[in-house]
Amino acid sequence: MKALIITEDTILSSKINAVAEKYGVDTIIYKWFMKALDNIEEIRPDVIILNSNEYPRLWKTLVQFVKSGIGGNDVKIYLYEETPLSDEDQKKYIELGITGCFNQITDEKLSFFAPAAKSVTIIPQVESELPSIGSFLLCETDKGRMLSGKVNKLEDKTLVCTLDFPSKFESSSISVLTTFINNQIDDYDGAVIRQFDSSKNQLVLEIQ
Repeated sequence: MKALIITEDTILSSKINAVAEKYGVDTIIYKWFMKALDNIEEIRPDVIILNSNEYPRLWKTLVQFVKSGIGGNDVKIYLYEETPLSDEDQKKYIELGITGCFNQITDEKLSFFAPAAKSVTIIPQVESELPSIGSFLLCETDKGRMLSGKVNKLEDKTLVCTLDFPSKFESSSISVLTTFINNQIDDYDGAVIRQFDSSKNQLVLEIQ
């Protein structure tokens, strides 16, 4: 088994690595999120452990890339969470495909390293309240940031989507727009904003 650990906390990564070694797991540790994201396809890990507290917005981007098939099939994703999850967060995690989460570094909490182990802290399965046909990732060039979320509808050249996090979106400068629908990855150029509904965190984009 190969595990990818992503955290800037060297004490945390050392503790996780020590448990992984007991189970004979090979580990690769990254401090920088973007570097880990760039190398997932090459690493092809069986398990990814991410300190979500350090990357409160970006970790969902990584999950979407992994779930699209980049980096391998059936990759397990576990989040290190310092505090218990709210009901709302649990629903979001389920929708994004998180395998489980933990807040202590013990043999028991990391027993998913064992070949036949069950998942730790399994989040109860609930039905998603928002219709979704896939996910998306876009880069807002002039602000140098990435936004991610769910694709609700794609018809002709109109893309309706919901952001993972509330965000004020005013720019029409989008250099990259990538969608993940039915295990297919599509890239679009020159995406132009048509409408932004801040009350629902929805974007309506005209794509080219």
